[in-house]
Amino acid sequence: MAIRSVCQAACSLALFLAGVGSCTAATFQISPVTASLSTGHRIAAFVVRNTSDKATTIQLRTVSWSQANGEDAFASTQEILATPPISTIPPGGRQIVRVGILHEQPDRTERAYRLFVREVPSAPTTGKTGLRVVLEMSLPIFVEPAVMDSPRLSWSATRPDDRHVRIQVRNEGTRHVHLAHVQLQAAHGQKLPISPDPAYVLPGSSHTWLVDAPVTMQALTLTATNDGSLLQAQMAIASQ
Repeated sequence: MAIRSVCQAACSLALFLAGVGSCTAATFQISPVTASLSTGHRIAAFVVRNTSDKATTIQLRTVSWSQANGEDAFASTQEILATPPISTIPPGGRQIVRVGILHEQPDRTERAYRLFVREVPSAPTTGKTGLRVVLEMSLPIFVEPAVMDSPRLSWSATRPDDRHVRIQVRNEGTRHVHLAHVQLQAAHGQKLPISPDPAYVLPGSSHTWLVDAPVTMQALTLTATNDGSLLQAQMAIASQ
């Protein structure tokens, strides 16, 4: 699976304004889209493909990844290394990017990082103006814990007002979960709208959805997948 280009999920964009007029963007793909490392598998490789008709220069940056109150937080780190730190890929060419861990001793809890792959903007062509779109992609990197265990999730549903229900999942295990294909329905089978966006929940962290639900609803059933495995949670709605 490859992350494609501008305007798709799993990437962020930096915009450089050079006047008004046109909008251009370099295009590259990366595969795979995530990696798991361990003491026995200390290096992972990604393939960056330049699908445009112009040379593209990319720059790598690694950060540690944590979550607080459902929000991602990043910090500089020297625990993992990505090489080459900067490279130029010819039109239609590819670059092998490697990520390795420098800290060999596994922890009791999985460690999480992000690899940012960012296009380095080229100098504007003389006489041309327009909106310059620079692509940056963020890839999850996980370092496995000393002991692998099954997901341990706790679910709750509370009502902050008469029109909404707040659903929260907390990861009490030692590894991340990746929730996708999330669906929600009431006890009588009525489906409720809920964000379809996949969500990572790191160990010790939580994720929250706020959904529309009439006050008459008493219980909900949520289904999702975690890396292809089916999860189901049945929740009685409690008053907040």
